[in-house]
Amino acid sequence: MEKVRKSLAAAGEPAFRLRQALDAVFKNDISSWEEARTLPPALRERLNREAPVLSGLQERVLVSADGRAHKAALRLHDGALVETVLLRPKPEGDWSVCVSTQVGCAMACTFCATGLMGLRRNMSGEEISDQVLFWRGYIKARRLHGRLSNVVYMGMGEPMHNYAAVSQSLTELLDPERYGLSGRHISVSTVGLVPGIERFIEDFPTVNLALSLHAATDSVREKMVPATRAFPVAALADVLRKSLAKTGRKIFLEYVLLDGENDRIRDSFALAKFVHSVGRADLLHVNLIVWNPTATRHQATEADNARRFKVALERQGVSVTIRRNLGTDIQGACGQLITRLPPPRSAPREAARPAREPRTGERPRSHPPKNRKRPEGGGFRPLS
Repeated sequence: MEKVRKSLAAAGEPAFRLRQALDAVFKNDISSWEEARTLPPALRERLNREAPVLSGLQERVLVSADGRAHKAALRLHDGALVETVLLRPKPEGDWSVCVSTQVGCAMACTFCATGLMGLRRNMSGEEISDQVLFWRGYIKARRLHGRLSNVVYMGMGEPMHNYAAVSQSLTELLDPERYGLSGRHISVSTVGLVPGIERFIEDFPTVNLALSLHAATDSVREKMVPATRAFPVAALADVLRKSLAKTGRKIFLEYVLLDGENDRIRDSFALAKFVHSVGRADLLHVNLIVWNPTATRHQATEADNARRFKVALERQGVSVTIRRNLGTDIQGACGQLITRLPPPRSAPREAARPAREPRTGERPRSHPPKNRKRPEGGGFRPLS
């Protein structure tokens, strides 16, 4: 809104015009100043020219077959493209927005499409919060049932790697004179940049924290999330303890299940051990995420194994959910956002993988049979 302030001041407008402009944007969900009928026509034209309502222009919107996921590509002032997603977790419920914080990402998570882009640039605080404004106008224009009530910082980019802009956007979202969202309806996800987490829990104790953990041992995690080698699992446990002591708020642990990589027997034990090492297992909740296909070498854990992994955690006293994926058919689900596609391949190719240890509840075998139909249930036996 700083451009709006300057434009109004330069035009010599009275002070109440700013209040009218703010109300038009944040109460009436306008997408263009032409919709702000409380402002004079000449002023609307000036504001459209000097201080557009939105910092990004809609390039395209894709809607999932079930209508519960809408993915938009927004073109920013310098031509950069970012993706943002509108989600409806419950069929008749309110909407959530997944916002991006960077154009691309430097974390290079091996299973995430955004990591294939590398980092192009950081987004500004206004560009981040404007994604919420865009979707509010979208809901209004299309008369979609339900309101926008939740915001998750889980799109393109690592929020703690662009902390200043993320902080500015959070301040705007929490401002009762602007977006007026409650902290409990906002979640910020990070791969575990500890200094950023420490600042975040001091600056925004009412906002939810989510840690993209994905593995609870350093040896496995460093392969999946190479940018976090400087922050071992023990350091993550320490900073989570600080967060719980400061805020007393539940923390969410995101865990993408990858076949033969982090879905094994020892992985469930390591994850349970990590949860209990933090000291407040009742305030830690694990979200298991079945990996969504991207142009990377991984494979998703089978549904049967995901359920057995969940049961194994529950039996060790861990609160856990298998998260429902929305928007997979429009490449809008977790880990699928990308605005520069990799070169096409002539045919799918499965990367060679080393022999793996048995997954949760699976009978170990030294030599897998060849040309043999896999038994129903993936060869698992019930956990005892």
